[in-house]
Amino acid sequence: MQLNMHDVYDKAGNIKEELSFYLSGHKRQLALLPSLQLLNQRLTSNIDLSIYEEAQAGLYFSFLGTGSIKTVDEISSVQIIYCPQNSSGNLVMAKGDEHSLLQTRITPAHLAAVLSETEEQITQHFLTMQDKLGNEQGIIELPLTPKTISAIEPILAHSGHSISLAGYLYSAIFILIEQLQMMSHLSHCENCQGKIFHAQNLIEMPEHDALNIQHLAHQVGLNSEALTLGFKLIVGQSIEKYQTLCRIKFAAAQLRQDPNAKSHIVAQSGLSEDQFEAVFIQHFGVSSHQYAQIH
Repeated sequence: MQLNMHDVYDKAGNIKEELSFYLSGHKRQLALLPSLQLLNQRLTSNIDLSIYEEAQAGLYFSFLGTGSIKTVDEISSVQIIYCPQNSSGNLVMAKGDEHSLLQTRITPAHLAAVLSETEEQITQHFLTMQDKLGNEQGIIELPLTPKTISAIEPILAHSGHSISLAGYLYSAIFILIEQLQMMSHLSHCENCQGKIFHAQNLIEMPEHDALNIQHLAHQVGLNSEALTLGFKLIVGQSIEKYQTLCRIKFAAAQLRQDPNAKSHIVAQSGLSEDQFEAVFIQHFGVSSHQYAQIH
């Protein structure tokens, strides 16, 4: 089924009644200034479909989630992309897929004025960052850090005047720009990369304690912000996800040796039984019980 994003929502930002059988969700969009917008959107598909959408030129700072984004706990990642011109494409959704984001769009000219730079300097900066840090689509992905979380919380909690909301958005954008600069440094600093690999080795040790990023950063000689950003950049996964994967692999090795010790192995992993099974199935494709029987 093919839809157009312009035809999905009514004037209140809810799914049109005639499409409610196929989709659920909402779209809340605020134009704080002609060149600064905030979007909070969620879509859940009940069938396989494709939605045609158009995007204006500008800088997009997006916080992605898997559910309706009401708190920072529902945000899973951060993306930054510069679109030099208006673009369009299809959002392909399978049955059961959920697409959620909190997104701010700002024009390079507006950001240049705020930062006392020229528009050319801003566009060149983001083009360079995309070339150095972006994927094939030019999207730069960042992990959530304590600084990012502190910047998003007042945006989600805001209920006052739009001028104060614009201030919160500027603050979040500035923090993300600082993080881009930090990631750019980490991408070519061999000394910093060596410290990140040291952190990776420590996490892989079975006897490593429950993850404390601040303590781990101190051990390897980085601050927690640099370690969090650098780990995602260099290793390709967040620190939290990587440690969970290491613990599941270690648990699988223990299960092969002693399937009857499962309760002890689960407790040792630091995960609840439900979390343990979910991660185990995600990584190995079978439950831990089935895995123990196979091996």
